[in-house]
Amino acid sequence: MANIGKAVKLGVFTLAIMNVTAVVSLRGLPAEAVYGLSSAFYYLFAAIVFLIPTSLVAAELAAMFQDKQGGVFRWVGEAYGKKWGFLAIWVQWIESTIWYPTVLTFGAVSIAFIGMNDAHDMTLASNKMYTLVVVLIIYWLATFISLKGLSWVGKVAKVGGIVGTIIPAALLIILGIVYLASGGHSNMDFHSNFFPDFTKFDNLVLASSIFLFYAGMEMGGIHVKDVENPSVNYPKAVFIGALITVLIFVLGTFALGIIIPQKDINLTQSLLVGFDNYFKFIHASWLAGYRSCIGFRRVGRRIDMGGRSVKRYLCRWQSRLSASVLPENK
Repeated sequence: MANIGKAVKLGVFTLAIMNVTAVVSLRGLPAEAVYGLSSAFYYLFAAIVFLIPTSLVAAELAAMFQDKQGGVFRWVGEAYGKKWGFLAIWVQWIESTIWYPTVLTFGAVSIAFIGMNDAHDMTLASNKMYTLVVVLIIYWLATFISLKGLSWVGKVAKVGGIVGTIIPAALLIILGIVYLASGGHSNMDFHSNFFPDFTKFDNLVLASSIFLFYAGMEMGGIHVKDVENPSVNYPKAVFIGALITVLIFVLGTFALGIIIPQKDINLTQSLLVGFDNYFKFIHASWLAGYRSCIGFRRVGRRIDMGGRSVKRYLCRWQSRLSASVLPENK
């Protein structure tokens, strides 16, 4: 009991990484890459209208209730009562319960393709028993780590976020810069219109639904008491996370649009294809196995209960809907 007062505290960088992994999904980049330069407008518009206000509110509420644990439960409960607070945190929990096995399935399939034999990899990826075993192992491993306390959770979340999100995103962006600097042909027209044509219905749909890409920045609120000097450090972590998120989305989307022709962008495969094309360009095809790390970028975040949401289902569904009305996909 004497060690309770000396409980492990989350640093600004660790919490910022946890916030990034709660929001960023590299798998959503191909959905925006088809819109070329105007994709930056959508990202920046949503950041200004939704991400920044959400971050401000989360930072203000965290500072206001820095001596009380609970995150969304506390924020909603203080305003509308404990019943509504419980409903808010329950909804946040149940979406994680739905999403976690789903993202682990993607991760299991990604791991299957580490091998060099595509035929064998495909067979393994389609094996339901293999997928079930991987999902259960990771699920129970995550449960075990969460029971070990905040120290373990913080370390796993930081490492998982860096290896599975930050490094792949940085690598994708750097490869895009190297590709252009080496004289590679850009498939994205940087002289096209920055502002989309809002007379088209599908552009309006995308503009409204892009907000879902930024949902999740409030997840870190449950850790307000686990941060040293939360009134100062929590807002710092939120805004650092928001800045990293915007940069990854905008520059990562550009990197994919540069290496893959618009007509060939596939919503499910283009992220891996983009990495493969860049690796081939720098004569390092053997690095393709690293891309499997992308599938497990969220394991650490899921351990933390926070988690992502059904928003990814909605984003992916909306993206397919919007893409289906593009001329080249008709």
